[in-house]
Amino acid sequence: MIDPRVRRPADKAELITRLAGESDSAIFSSMRDLFVFAAALGKIEERRKAVTKVAKDPIRLDLFRSDAGHDLLIQALAVLANPGDAEILRDDRVDERIQVFEEYINGGLELIAEHLEAGKLQSDDEVLMALVNGYIEQRNPASRVDLSQFADDLGL
Repeated sequence: MIDPRVRRPADKAELITRLAGESDSAIFSSMRDLFVFAAALGKIEERRKAVTKVAKDPIRLDLFRSDAGHDLLIQALAVLANPGDAEILRDDRVDERIQVFEEYINGGLELIAEHLEAGKLQSDDEVLMALVNGYIEQRNPASRVDLSQFADDLGL
């Protein structure tokens, strides 16, 4: 079996380098972490975008599989994108799972670029923190679990 790889969208190369490059101002410690964040963001906003032009040096899927949470995200995205098709998790369909992941990454990177452009008077990390905080604030407070009640009950 060929070593499966996650392709990088060529049109987002500058953004990827800006956010996950080797500079001190990079927000993400690795491209892998940026891609996981972007894919999750892409899913939240249901923004999937095909990767039409591919940059060189795709990332080995094993780098994502080394973290169980990342591998689970890739699998969950594929299952959610293919409802009723549990076969999507078979080993011989890894390329399809990767494609779904890549499309959510690309859509998420597009969203990040839009937010960075809109907030260009702020630093990149401030823009991304505002983005994440916006999603947290959108959550229905009634669905949250109040852990303070449990702490009170336990005398903590």
